[in-house]
Amino acid sequence: MDNNTNNVISHLSEMMHNESIVKDMHDLQVGDIVYYDMDRADGIVPKGGYDSRLKYVVVAGSKSNQKEVCAVLINSDNDFSASPDWQAEQYLIRQIDYPEILDHDSWIDCTDPKELKVSKIKAKKAEKMGHLNAHDLQNVMKHLKENAFIDTHTRRVYGIDRFIIDDTKE
Repeated sequence: MDNNTNNVISHLSEMMHNESIVKDMHDLQVGDIVYYDMDRADGIVPKGGYDSRLKYVVVAGSKSNQKEVCAVLINSDNDFSASPDWQAEQYLIRQIDYPEILDHDSWIDCTDPKELKVSKIKAKKAEKMGHLNAHDLQNVMKHLKENAFIDTHTRRVYGIDRFIIDDTKE
């Protein structure tokens, strides 16, 4: 390829990347998959002595003031607890359904939603990478609405309790 072609490709790539950056709350919808540099303040413990860790999260709701969202983590493994109750709330998503995002089958942890500030998501230039398909979104939200790990207050504040579950999509 010549230099001009490389410049055009580079410019288009940069434009596409910039389009995926979260700029405000309106960029975030329930079911969006976001790549976000999380730290202890976000409720995770980064491994290996690092201060932060890039993680995929799924938006599960937002506060009415639109300053915070509730999100659940996508993990490579689901072996953090042997508890059958905990295991039952790990939702498997298949790599084949999200090839542009996942390198392998992964698990959405429906036991521990994280409360994330939209201003921090914007400041860290988190990227919106995709959206759960309708089947997975219905099942994740059903887990979030019904499991014993999430309190009623969190469900109400973030609108999880108002999400309509369509049992025909299970």
